[in-house]
Amino acid sequence: MSAYNYQPTLLPADCFEAWSDAQVLREAMKGLGTDEEAIIDILSTRVGYQRQEIANIYKTQYGRDLIDDLKSELKGSFEDVVLALMTPSTDYLAMHAHKAISGAGTDEPTLIEILVPLTPSEMTELKAAYERKYKKSLEEALKSEADGHFKRLLVSLCSAGRDMDGEVDEVVAAEDAKIIFEAGEGQWGTEESTFLTILEIGRASCRERV
Repeated sequence: MSAYNYQPTLLPADCFEAWSDAQVLREAMKGLGTDEEAIIDILSTRVGYQRQEIANIYKTQYGRDLIDDLKSELKGSFEDVVLALMTPSTDYLAMHAHKAISGAGTDEPTLIEILVPLTPSEMTELKAAYERKYKKSLEEALKSEADGHFKRLLVSLCSAGRDMDGEVDEVVAAEDAKIIFEAGEGQWGTEESTFLTILEIGRASCRERV
């Protein structure tokens, strides 16, 4: 067996001081003009929970809402990126999942990109954020917009029942690959439920090998 490790692209900042970061951001937005470099230096090098702590300290120190100040000072794509950074990750994903199933048609690639990588605990958090924000369960929203085997896949993903064991079992992966072949290429027709069971509920680390 070999370990399957998820490595973040951004780690918590060392020697983090929320009050100091809040002060830098306030200075960057005071008076005429905006010091965009200072905003980038702070927000792009802090992880999500650190940015939320900065926002809380900012309000405490200055009696102002950091998001409102950023909106008033920034514009265009830069504003979009900065506001995305300041949005808690589950709220951000909930917003884009809702956008993907709103209006005409369903943005299936976006739904896949959002839902497939999530661990069971992350999926649980996403479902709670979606229901809090839109007063409707994520599963019901997906059911109303998708159909067929894609709907079944989305419902399976929402169940948060996948095995996230970090160990790759080469024997299990080989057996799963054989089962998938026999359920698809190896016979007339396709057993979609077999694909769903292995690729969604099966151990995440083994899917790479399969």
